[in-house]
Parts: sequence; C-alpha cells; structure tokens
Amino acid sequence: MTKLGPRRHALAVLVVRGILATAVVFTVLSGTFELTTGRIVALIVVVILLTALCIAQTTLIMRGTVNFRRLMLVSLPFDVITLALLASVLDRLHDPLYVVFLGLAIMYSFEAGRGNALAVGGICVVGYLGGHVMVNHMYDWIDFSILIFNAAGLILLSLVVSALFERQRDRQADLELAQTDKVDVTDRLQRRLAELQAVTEITEVIHSDLDFDRVGPLMLDILQKVLNVSSASLMVIDKQKSETLFSASVGLASTVSYSPDVIVDSAKGTIKQGSSGHFSCITLVDHHHMMVVFCTEPEWVETFADEDRLVLQAVASELVVAVENSQLYKLTKRLSITDELTGLYNYRYLQTRLEEEFERAHRYRKDLSMLMIDVDDFKLLNDTHGHVAGDSALRDLGDLLTASVREVDIVARYGGEEFSVILPETDSSGAFVVAEKVREVVSQYAFADAEGVAGVRLTVSIGLASYPAHAHDRETLLREADDALYQAKTTGKNRVRAPQYRMPDKLPAPRLKENQ
Repeated sequence: MTKLGPRRHALAVLVVRGILATAVVFTVLSGTFELTTGRIVALIVVVILLTALCIAQTTLIMRGTVNFRRLMLVSLPFDVITLALLASVLDRLHDPLYVVFLGLAIMYSFEAGRGNALAVGGICVVGYLGGHVMVNHMYDWIDFSILIFNAAGLILLSLVVSALFERQRDRQADLELAQTDKVDVTDRLQRRLAELQAVTEITEVIHSDLDFDRVGPLMLDILQKVLNVSSASLMVIDKQKSETLFSASVGLASTVSYSPDVIVDSAKGTIKQGSSGHFSCITLVDHHHMMVVFCTEPEWVETFADEDRLVLQAVASELVVAVENSQLYKLTKRLSITDELTGLYNYRYLQTRLEEEFERAHRYRKDLSMLMIDVDDFKLLNDTHGHVAGDSALRDLGDLLTASVREVDIVARYGGEEFSVILPETDSSGAFVVAEKVREVVSQYAFADAEGVAGVRLTVSIGLASYPAHAHDRETLLREADDALYQAKTTGKNRVRAPQYRMPDKLPAPRLKENQ
C-alpha cells in the first residue's frame, strides 16, 4: 500500500466533502422530511463548515505552511461536529451516515499514527453518539445496543487501520534503509576497487623506471586522486642520517622535507611539523634504516580511515623497495663511470664526454681544449714510500685538479698516474693558463709519506691541444695532446707544452641535424 502525498490526500478530502454536501442538498430537495427551523439552521452550519474546511485545509496544504499531520488532527473535531449536526438533521436517515463516520475514522487514523488512533476513534464516537442524542428520540435496548456496537466499531477500526498503516510505514522505512545500505556497500566496493586499481597502477609506475625521481610525482598524483586530498607529500627518510632520500609533493607551495623540528607522536603514530603547522604527517612504514611518511591536511589525517591506511601502507612498501633499487642503480651507474681510487671520472666516461663535447664544438664552431697530465717520477714515490702513499697522492692530486678548474670542465683519470681534463669553449691560450695553474698548484702541495706526514713534493708534466687550432677531429685532438705531453716529459718535466699551431687546409663544415 502506497502512502498518499499531502496534495493527493487534500484532493481526496475535498472530493469526500463535496459528495457529502451534494448528498445533503439532494436529501433536502427530495422532501423526505419536514424542514423545521432547527433543521434549517443545522443544515446552514453544516454547509458553511464543509465549505470553510475544504477551502482552508486545501489552501494550507498547497502552500505547505503547516505540517500536514497536525492540520489533519486540528480539522478532525470540525469534521465530527459537521457529521453530528447532519445526523441530527436527518433523524431517521442518520444510519447511512455511519459509513461516513467509518471513512472519517479511517482517513484520520491513517495520518494520526498508532499513538493517536484511540483519540481519533474516541472523537468519532462522540460525534456519532452526539448526533443521535440531539435528535431527542427515545431508543429501546435494541437500538441502544446497535449504537454501542457501532461506536465500538469506530474505535476498533481506528486502531486496526492505524496499526496496519504504521506497520506499512515501518516496512517502507526498512526498505529505504536497506536500499541506503545497499548504496553504501556499493560505493564502498567501488572505492575499494578503485584503490586496488590505483595500487596496481602505482606499483607498475614505481617499478617502471629505476630512476625513481622521475616517476615519484606521477605516483603521488594517482594517490591524490584515490584519497581525494587537495595537497599531499610523500617522503622516504633515512633515520640514521636524518635526511630525505626521496620527496614528492602535489598541491603544496614547496616540497615538504624532514627537519629537526618534526614532532613524533609514537602513541598516535603521527608526525607534525613544529614550525609550519599547516600539515600533519603519518608514518606508513618503519623499515630498517628507512621510514616512509605521508603528509597532508590535518583535517584529513584526523579522519584517517583504516582502508586508506592499508592503501598507503601497500604503496609505501613498494616505495621502500623502489628507493632501495633506485639507490643501488644510482650507485652502480656512478661506479660504472667513476674511478674507484680518486673518485674522478674514468677513461670510458672521458671518451664519451670528449665525443659529445667535440660534436657540440664542431656544430656551433666553438673552441675545445684538452689537457693530458702525467705525474713526474711517480714510480720513485711508490718505491720510496710505498703504494699506500702513492694511492693517497693520486687521490690528493684528483682533488687538486677538480679545485683548479671550472665546474663545467671534465676531470678524469686516464690511467695509472695520468689524468685528463676537457675544457669546453676554451682556446689554446686559455688552456695554457689553466695548465700552468694546475702545474703550480701541484708543485706547491705537500703530499703525505708512508707515515702520513705531509712533506713529499711532486710535479706534473702537461700537454695540451685545442680544436680547431691543433686538430680537426676527436682522435687528432687526443693524439696531439698526448704528443705534447711526451714533449713536456722529454724536455725536462714539470712544464706545459702545446703542439705548433697548424691551420688546416679547409675547416670541415658543421654537421647540422636535419631538424635544425
């Protein structure tokens, strides 16, 4: 059974009252009873009440200015009075009005609810019995029994109808609640599915590239959409060094970093930045020497759900593995191009960079110079002070070379006690100045002996060559620098030599890429 809305119920009340008024008019016009003064007055009151109730109740319901149930309860006494007057007027025709009393009880019990059903039935009984009393007719015991039976029927019907409709309302409420629960469960399942897909996608992104710095922001962007936060930051912290190994942020003015004023709440498992206070952090993984921290708005952290924590912990576990792999990859990559003893670039990286720099100088018609450096009498140092002192001298020499040139210059260990320096956009005169500076710095430096006491003196011989002054290709540049070094060694050591200036017959045209 479907509950009527306020507008439809108002229309039903209007129709019922219209039918009742029509029946009254028809009965009067049919001449079935004598119209006395009292009956005429009663009929006029009945018509006025019916008309006024219809207009007032319908208007208020349509406007929605009052509660519908309260309006029905207020109008019940007036409806009962109207029926009682009509019953007194009709006299012996009053029995058919019992059906109207029954309809009135049903209609008002529907809106009154189980708690007010007895009151509704009682009011209808008062009106029903009052209409018969006003007739001033003597009843025998049979008529009196029928009246009592009808009155009891009004009360019983009000209670039954109210109970049935109340049960229907409860059932409807249960159905609506079940539907709401179903929608909630569906939403939760869809969210969990989205989180699972996000974790899978993030895992693929994390392991798609060993250089994790490039995939970190993309991973955090996916995580931000799943968790529905406007700003967030994810950090991997080295607990021993108190430094951030990895940090990615989205929606923040600047990347959040680990600092000494971070406040750790071990009871709640949260971390707060003491200085800024505009974000809160939670620890996701505490793995050996690394810790993964997720930071976002304090409001979101306070309402942190267990499901969201599981998602973040799954991502954080993959993140720890990815950072470890990234560190191993970077270490392997650095070792592959770095000399183990001196920390300078090795011979392979030197050849790669020399080719790149020569190509750039050739394309844009820039100068390029190269220094070949050899330690004088290095074997004597090893024989006198041992190989430990020799290794220490080579490390110190690498530091001296790095400090004596520009950041854009490439310093590499060529092999043994030989070193090389690539000087981009430097002509032969500029290269000579750099070479002399290196030679003087080395000759003035006191290297350590076998006991670690500084006092050993070393010198270097340097050969230089420049493009395009001395060479027209990379191999020639390298060979000319090596020949110049040989001349420096054979002419007394501890000096700088350069090949004689030779202008090539024809400079090769720069090789431009097709898209330039």
